[in-house]
Amino acid sequence: MIKQYFKQAWQLLKENKLYSSIYIIGTAMSITMIMLVAVFLYLKRGNIYPEEHRNRMLYVGAAEIYPKDTTKNAMAASNLSLQTIKQVFYPLQSAGAISAKMNVYGEENMAGIPNSTAQIPVTPKYVDTNYWKVFQFRFTEGKPFTEEEFSSGIHSVVIAESLSQQLFGDGSAVGKYISLNEQEYRVTGVVKAVSVILSNTYADIWIPFTTLPNHTETFAAEGILGPYSVYILARSSKDFQTIRQEIQNNINRYEASFTWTMNLLGQPDNAITHAFRKGNMPLDMNKIKRIFVLLLLVFMLVPILNLSGLNSSRMEKRMGELGVRKAFGASSTTLIQQVLVENLMLTVLGGVMGLTVSYIIIVLSKQWLVPSSIFFSMSYPSAQIGHSVGITTQMLFNMEMFVWVFIGILLVNVLSAIVPAYRFSKREIIHSLYDNDNYKY
Repeated sequence: MIKQYFKQAWQLLKENKLYSSIYIIGTAMSITMIMLVAVFLYLKRGNIYPEEHRNRMLYVGAAEIYPKDTTKNAMAASNLSLQTIKQVFYPLQSAGAISAKMNVYGEENMAGIPNSTAQIPVTPKYVDTNYWKVFQFRFTEGKPFTEEEFSSGIHSVVIAESLSQQLFGDGSAVGKYISLNEQEYRVTGVVKAVSVILSNTYADIWIPFTTLPNHTETFAAEGILGPYSVYILARSSKDFQTIRQEIQNNINRYEASFTWTMNLLGQPDNAITHAFRKGNMPLDMNKIKRIFVLLLLVFMLVPILNLSGLNSSRMEKRMGELGVRKAFGASSTTLIQQVLVENLMLTVLGGVMGLTVSYIIIVLSKQWLVPSSIFFSMSYPSAQIGHSVGITTQMLFNMEMFVWVFIGILLVNVLSAIVPAYRFSKREIIHSLYDNDNYKY
């Protein structure tokens, strides 16, 4: 029976080309907008190489400090110092791995082969050895710099596959030297390139932060603030609350002898909250969630109402056919099922078109998806973004995206067809068989 419904739907599609085209385009517009929102959110929270455990990640960026003496009106805000990280975060027992990244901005970073005049603008990241445990980089050759190299501040680096090809062609880069800002570094490993959209992991070159002479610098009072961000990989997302409590306990011990107190502003954040946090600015995630829910409702309901009107118009023209079926014993449920199955074909075609259009828009919008923090670490943003990895197939072709499309198609199909189908299935047989042009409601 279902097969017969689809055959009939295909015939109706060919007979009513204008109606079918309008319906498919209307559905495509709805699915396109839904997919744009879905992909945007997936880029913020999805498990994407090399951030493949975002569902188990916690993040700490900026913090604020205040005098414990409430009569003093003062405040300072910045990232964390290495001193704070060593006292509060590195000792965490409830976490799987903890990594610190040193944020360095404003430098013109140029890399090349030693004694060569050819220089390439690059984006470096200054990290520790646990960085390779927290994030799941794929090494095409070599390995990360060792704990001994990190502790000694030896100039060892990991570079992206794209930079390796630019500097060394198809040959091996491991064991060779590169120059960065007139300093020489030995390559210990090469990793698959990272998308520029992923601000926590994107770089061309990863360097031990101990190679920088100012890596222990602190800001403001009592050495609490500095240039570092923290990444925490939990063994399970169920451990988040335990980790947060242990962090607070460590803070209480750490600042016990201080005259200033530290406020992490609700951090550590999960992946989606971290994606929307801007420094120490106030963040209302409930408001952000309401905005996205409202957007999805608008993107769905407006096309659905229009498509429902089209379905009502089509049902008017098919009243005679439906009346005959009722006269031969078809129930209201059977008629509604027929309309929904026939409508599903048009909705699926519109869904495929909408998915395709959304993918095209996303691929062409790479620069608009790049987090603003990336620009601060680039010497020549336009050139570097243009030559970097943007949207990957993993970002577009994954189970979560297909689930979004499937749910969108089902909702558009059911909500746009169920009311007209139910309304007309409940009419008396005599009314359905009557000439629709002469019958007055």
